[in-house]
Amino acid sequence: MTAPRTIINNLGMIFDKCHQAAWRLKDPSNLAVTRILFGFLMAVDIHFERGFAEVDHRFGDFTQCHFPLFDFVKPLTFQWMCMLYLLMWLGACGIMVGYNFKLSCLSFILPYWYVLILDKTSWNNHSYLYGLLSILLLFSSANHYCSVDAWINPDIRNKPVPNWNYLLVKFQIFLLYFYAGVKKMDPEWLGGYSMKNLGSHWVFTPFKIFLAEETIEYYMVHIGGFVLDLTVGFWLLWPKSRPLALFFATSFHMMNAQLFTIGMFPYVCLATLPVFCDDDWPKRWIAKCPGLLRRCLPDTTKITTTTREKGGKYSAFKITLMGLYVATQLVLPWSHSITQGYNNWTNGLYGYSWDMMVHAWETMHVVVTVKDKTTGRINYLDTEVFVRNDKWVGHADMVYQYAHCVKDRLEAVNMTDVAIYVDVWRSLNGRFQQRLIDPRVNLLEAEWSPFRPTPWLMPLLTELSAWRQKLTQLERTVFNWSDSSRVAFVADFPGLSMDNYVPEGVTNATIQVLEGQVELSIENGTRSYLLNANDTASLPSRVMHKITTTSPVPACYMYTFIGPASESGNARRNNAKKETSHRDVSLMTPFAKSLALVGQSILNLVFGIPLVMHNSK
Repeated sequence: MTAPRTIINNLGMIFDKCHQAAWRLKDPSNLAVTRILFGFLMAVDIHFERGFAEVDHRFGDFTQCHFPLFDFVKPLTFQWMCMLYLLMWLGACGIMVGYNFKLSCLSFILPYWYVLILDKTSWNNHSYLYGLLSILLLFSSANHYCSVDAWINPDIRNKPVPNWNYLLVKFQIFLLYFYAGVKKMDPEWLGGYSMKNLGSHWVFTPFKIFLAEETIEYYMVHIGGFVLDLTVGFWLLWPKSRPLALFFATSFHMMNAQLFTIGMFPYVCLATLPVFCDDDWPKRWIAKCPGLLRRCLPDTTKITTTTREKGGKYSAFKITLMGLYVATQLVLPWSHSITQGYNNWTNGLYGYSWDMMVHAWETMHVVVTVKDKTTGRINYLDTEVFVRNDKWVGHADMVYQYAHCVKDRLEAVNMTDVAIYVDVWRSLNGRFQQRLIDPRVNLLEAEWSPFRPTPWLMPLLTELSAWRQKLTQLERTVFNWSDSSRVAFVADFPGLSMDNYVPEGVTNATIQVLEGQVELSIENGTRSYLLNANDTASLPSRVMHKITTTSPVPACYMYTFIGPASESGNARRNNAKKETSHRDVSLMTPFAKSLALVGQSILNLVFGIPLVMHNSK
């Protein structure tokens, strides 16, 4: 009996220490800075990555397919979606200025998560992070300083906040970095296969003086990114190393903002870095400002934070909720053995695993075949019809939803008895292009469950992964032929075929078998050739050809051809300048479009004035 009692006593002591640490009072000014910056960035993000300015194109076309997490979640009509986005934007603004703070948080959170759940094609890690941070702010007292609420209500003005307000935000940001580092322990990342062609970017110009681009890509991008993600959270927690950690983390996020198109994510990370600093640092900074300027800034009165707030009769319940949140965030990124239906070549939906940039995808082409069972007629569907982007092609669950959505759309034109087949060719981290979906399976009759592996997924041909370094060498060799030379590397399964067409304008098209055996059939079988490893054959233009894998193991081969001349470096730079200039001029366009859409929606709802859809280009 002694051992169980000792364990219970120790657990009780741990709980008491957690309780004391959670309710230790802290200055509210640091948390207020996080609130203001987060609210501002979300108010901007809503018009861009959240798609406020594109609501008419996302939800105005009733024929468009949507990919919700739960099939019963449906979009509202276009007008009410505009109102929902307006509510979300007002909530973000309310968070920023700290007005009716709890209501503002709810006004942001509810529409945000609804829109996120409504469309899995928009999922990514940072969108998930924004949703989590907004929930943490909802339960915090981030409006106790530099807020409209504090100005209106003296009772909360400059009032200390319990330490758990800071601890949960610190935990979430620490986990973002640490888990991103743990996920980068993947051999794909440590082997340098995830991020390619970054060494030539201008942000690395100072390092090109003494480092080759390949060295920059491997040691700075892959190894440096891994070390920073894995360790920077610890350095931020330790006061002595914090200044250096802030420098490297800031540099890291500023570089990411230039290297990748990831919206507000780098800036949100920058906005949350100060939360690791002393809780009263904003007041100390304001106190150093000139007297005249200081009068316009918030109060710098220091408050006593040595005491602890009484948690109240629900303190144990609150601690339990915090523990559940922490446990959920610790476990969820590793829960893919439960949600096996969302696993593909990689685990889970891209959005809550913190495996950022570990997997680089390239899609060669997608073929959607619709067969009329009654007549036997075969049609090929334009893959850009019914969808806004091609992110669905890489996930079995969304391919399944797409097939059933297409079925519903075809029923509107009296095609009621059809079979739908999808053939997706993708490459993961520099491997061969290969099939992701079994093209022989009618997806309308296929089974899919979120908790069971998808049986009609084709496996990743990992046995051919060793070819990647050789493929890089072959690619360089082909590119050295001329500025217009092109190459594509393909692998396929035994017994399967790929139909292809060499368009006019493409010359010197050839196929070379690298491993295995294939049969090349030209012009519907009028000419056939059996090709083994190292064999080559010329491909005529403006003619269909079929390549069938005849070996008992997967075969791989490469296409080489001369395509349209590529732009010179100067031309690319000039075009980039023009695009940048255009973006600078049109920076306010999304805000103007959002305002116009809201105005149209109100006029339609109130006065019945017809809507005008704008061109998405």
